[in-house]
Amino acid sequence: MKDYFETIVGYEDIKKELRMVSDMLNNPEIYRKLGAKINEGILLRGRPGTGKTTMANCLIKSTDRNVYVCRKKSSDGKFVKNISDTFEEAKSNTPSIILLDDLDKFSDQDKYCDAEEFVTVQSCMDEIKGMDILVIATVNNIRKIPESLMRSGRLGRQIKIRMPKADEIGEIVKHYLSKIEMCDELDEIAIARMLVGESCATLENVINNAAMKAAYNRQSKITMQNMIDTCLDLIFEAPESTNTLSDEIRKKIAYHEAAHAIISELLMPESVSIVSIRENSDGKYGFVRYSRKEEMMDTSAEYVENMIKISLAGKAATELVFGETDMGANNDLHNAFEKARELVDNFCMYGFHNWIEDDNTAFVSENRNRTMSNVIERNYLEVKKLLARNKELLDKFANELIQKTTLTYSDVQQIVKQYVAA
Repeated sequence: MKDYFETIVGYEDIKKELRMVSDMLNNPEIYRKLGAKINEGILLRGRPGTGKTTMANCLIKSTDRNVYVCRKKSSDGKFVKNISDTFEEAKSNTPSIILLDDLDKFSDQDKYCDAEEFVTVQSCMDEIKGMDILVIATVNNIRKIPESLMRSGRLGRQIKIRMPKADEIGEIVKHYLSKIEMCDELDEIAIARMLVGESCATLENVINNAAMKAAYNRQSKITMQNMIDTCLDLIFEAPESTNTLSDEIRKKIAYHEAAHAIISELLMPESVSIVSIRENSDGKYGFVRYSRKEEMMDTSAEYVENMIKISLAGKAATELVFGETDMGANNDLHNAFEKARELVDNFCMYGFHNWIEDDNTAFVSENRNRTMSNVIERNYLEVKKLLARNKELLDKFANELIQKTTLTYSDVQQIVKQYVAA
């Protein structure tokens, strides 16, 4: 029998769970012998664009059941009747599947408690108990769904459709690019790293918009620059701007962002996905996006202190290279102090006397803040020394940023490896 789930790239853990449901629907006698049966509906929840409806449709196609889709198309009272009619049709044509697509949009009320639409769904589900009907619902905002509707026996089986993981993004990008004939050799790894944390719908949209740029420019092929520009437009909200900066300010921004990237690469190799000195929608210049290994995150004090160093790197570089205070480091300082607070207060790394809990007396707060400042001062000196020892790399990186404006993962790796080899 055809495996409809093969059309979905990645998500092997989720597909395994859905395949089991499909197998149970197609071979009920095998499961029935062991006392297993489907006695509740399935709730696919996740952020918009993660592929919930696609997953549901694959499950539906993998069976020969009659399918009835209920999706809100109007805000008048007719929709409640539409819900009831959908369940009645499914009851008359078993075995069947009912898909409640975007269930959280069934009601416009902010408070779900007594929303007529949810009450109707709940009542209809109770009426089909014992019948050969599977209910599948997709939900963006799980908070809008009443707990009574999500209990066992109703929509009791929840499957979270997560954002694609870093390795899956690479496969998804490769899958989409394979459908495009008119393109240069694109750097799939660099593209994937720019898109870490984004939904499948966003990945597809980026590739489509890159094609639009190429067509508008009357290019014969989609280029890597099209992909970079599209990611900057859609993901980072940093489109090309007509604003021109003086060479001096541009240079300072380049050194600031280069320092963040270099310290991250020195402390956590291959962690930088993209660096740019473009202006974003907030009117701020420059950013770095990181893609760090999940198993490293928040597992040690060393990791947290590395995060502090990375946050302080821009300020340290400005002082080291230009001999002046960095006036664009406010957010960086907030991030650094927040991490220092974790070490001092949350984890009592520098003594239990820093534990505050609900005690906000002047003495306790002063003691904690003094310790936090010491943590910041020590890490600031260390990162400044690290930049001084790697000044040649810092200069090289900043100059590349000035020339290209944006550096991808592959660009960063090339610069770092050339420096190490030298």
